[in-house]
Formats: sequence, structure tokens, C-alpha cells
Amino acid sequence: MILLSAALAATLTAAPLTLDDALLEAARANPDLRIARSARASAQADFIGARSGVLPRLDLTAQLGRDFVGERSSVEVVPAIDPATGLPTGGFDRRAVTTPARDTGDYQLGLRLTQSIFDGLSSWRRIEAARAGERAADRQLDETSLAVAFEVTSRFYAVVKQDESVRVLEETVRRSEDVLQRAEALFVAGRTPKSDVIAARVNLENDRISAEAQRASAAQARADLAQTLGRDRVEPLDVTPPAALAGPPSPGAEPAAADALLARARDRRALLAARREQVTQGERSVDATRGAYWPALSAQASYSRVGPELGGSEGVYGNPTRQYVATAALVLSWNLYAGGETTANELKAAAAAEQARAQLSQAEQQVTAEIARARVSVVSLGRSIVLAQAALVAAEEGEAAARARLEAGAASQLEVRDAELKLTQARLALLSARVDEIVSRADLARATGGQLP
Repeated sequence: MILLSAALAATLTAAPLTLDDALLEAARANPDLRIARSARASAQADFIGARSGVLPRLDLTAQLGRDFVGERSSVEVVPAIDPATGLPTGGFDRRAVTTPARDTGDYQLGLRLTQSIFDGLSSWRRIEAARAGERAADRQLDETSLAVAFEVTSRFYAVVKQDESVRVLEETVRRSEDVLQRAEALFVAGRTPKSDVIAARVNLENDRISAEAQRASAAQARADLAQTLGRDRVEPLDVTPPAALAGPPSPGAEPAAADALLARARDRRALLAARREQVTQGERSVDATRGAYWPALSAQASYSRVGPELGGSEGVYGNPTRQYVATAALVLSWNLYAGGETTANELKAAAAAEQARAQLSQAEQQVTAEIARARVSVVSLGRSIVLAQAALVAAEEGEAAARARLEAGAASQLEVRDAELKLTQARLALLSARVDEIVSRADLARATGGQLP
């Protein structure tokens, strides 16, 4: 049973991974997304905590104990009494008094209700700041999701690109093996010198070295993808090339103008929305600190009971209408001077708000540059696909012609080798242009805040 389960798990693990599967797996396990979700949960907790400033506070206190007082002696001064008449003599006598030990109960029960009425609007400003911080954390999570989705897409296509490059180089190895076989046959027939056989063998070994190096690059690309997916174990990772690479090469439509893309990003890019919310958070925090200059007014009500008996009609935990002290009051407090603490807090909050505004400006510049770079890359790679396709057609024709000339004895092995190298280079160039164009479009979509129109 254990072996069957292990075999089934290995089968499921070895199933080829599609791009959609990779995106779903990263959404569950990517460390950056987990950190962003934790930051959002913390911001939500800050908002809940900020509301405590305007909600009533109710405190219950209870104490159950005993007071122990040991026996003690003291001297008491009393008026002197004439023994004969029983009348005071006008003088004073001193006498020793012994107080016995006591062991009495000490029970307390208290309830206090406090409601803030006015505190310079500090509490409401803190609520607004915390709400803005919560929205900023939500948008930052969206921005992280965009970044992770692009990183997964980029590294997924990197694996596809490396795998396809391995396939191209393996085809080159097979062609070199065929050339070697033909050179050996021609040498046996006395039609070519031994040097052609040696050259063909050297070319084959060089092609095999290139293929091995490419396999190492493919393994590294798989490791990078596994890291982005949040996998913490070594396991097989095979990918399924997307349908976009299955058909004939054709570049997509040219993206919209940079100004239109930038306007779209200002509306949709989560990074800019997060920075704007952080500016709002900073400004509301400044307003909250300024509330400390105002007096604070609150309402308080308390009910308490203290006594030596725990229960019964006269006990602390007895009839609530007896033996109690209740108070109700409006409390006004105004801090007139706090050693510069209020001013320091205001300056610190203002500096944080200014930093948030600078980060917003920086983010706008960053998004503008990202869109410009990604758009130029998409346009350039689209043109490169057309040129690479034409170069591949020419290279295939050249390689076929060189092989035909070699069969007819009209071409040298060096000519065939040169044609094969050009064919390999053309195939790799077309593959690279197609994959890079897809990744550049994904990068442009990320920069604008989502799918391109």
C-alpha cells in the first residue's frame, strides 16, 4: 500500500505543469504573497484597534482576599481620674493598650464605563489613517500578485525556452551524426580524405558539448521556477509549452501608444493606488497628532463595592442595591505642556507624510519608465520575429542545398557545417524572439496594471 501511494504521488508530481497550474500554485505558496497577506492582516488589525478611541470602554475589577493584622501594644494617653471622687483631676495618665490580632475578609467589586466625547478629533483621524493603511495593504497585495504572476510567467517561459533550445541542439547533434556517417562512408569509398572524418567527429563532439551545456541551463531555469512557485523540495518539474508557441510564429498587434498605456496604468496599477493611500494615511496621521493640542472630554461612570464579607445580604457579592458607591462624571483634561512631545510627534508624522508623497512621485516615474521599456521591447521583438522567420526559411534552404551539393560531390564538409550552424542559429533566434515577445507583453500588461486591451 505504501509503495502504491508513493508511486501514485510520484506520478502526480511528474505531471507536466501548465502556465495556469503554475500561477495557481504560486498564488498559494509564493513567499512574497504570503508576506503581503500577513501585512494586510496586520493593517486590518490596526484598523480594528484604531476604533477603540471612539468606542466605550468597560472595565470590571474583582478582588478576593484577606487582611491579617498581628497583635500589637501601644501607649494611650487619657485624662487622669481622681479615684475618690471619680472626677477628672485635670491631668493625664499613660496606660498600655494591647490590640489583638485580626483576620478579616477583603472583598472588592468594581465596574467602570468610560466614553470619549471629544479629543480634538484625534481618534477619528486615526481611524481614517488606519482605513487608508488597510486599503494601501490591499493594493500592495494586488501589486505583489501582479509581480509574482509576471515572475512566474517569465520563469515558466524561460524553462520552455531552454527546453526548446535543448531540442534544437539535439537536432543539430543528430545532423552532425549523420554527417559523420556520410563522411566515414565516403572515406571508405575513397572519395574523401581522413581529415573530413576527423573534422566531422570533432564537430559532433562540440555539438554534444553545446547540448549538455544547454541541459544545465534548462535545469537552472527549472530551479528558478520552483523557487518562485514556493516549492521547498527537489522534485521533477516538467512544463507544457503554451499554445502560443504551438502555432506558426506571428507577432501580436502593436500595443497602444505610450500615453494611452500610462493613462490606463494611473487608473489600474495597484502600486500607484497603494502609494496614494499611503499619502492619505500620512496626512490623516498628521491631523491625529494635532488633536493633542485640544482638550479632551470624556464621560465616566463607576460602581464599586468593598467589604469584609463575601456573600449574604450585606456582602460584597450580595444585594447590589446596598453597600455600593456609584459615580458619574464628565472629565475634562488638557495637556498644556508635554516637554515638546506633541510637537515632536507632529513633526515626525509630517515627515512620514512627505516621504509617502515622495514615494508616490517615485512610483509614477517608475511606472512611466516600465511602460516605455516594455512597449519598445514588444514592438522591437515583434519585428524581430518577422526577420527571424525569414532568416530561418533562408537557412533551411541553404542547409538543404549544401547537403545536396555534398551528396553530388560538389561541396565540402566545411560548407555543410557552415550551413548547419546558420540553421541552428536561425532556429534559436526565432525561438528566443517568440518567447521574449510573449514575456515582454506580459511585462507590459503588468506595468499597466492588468491585461492589455
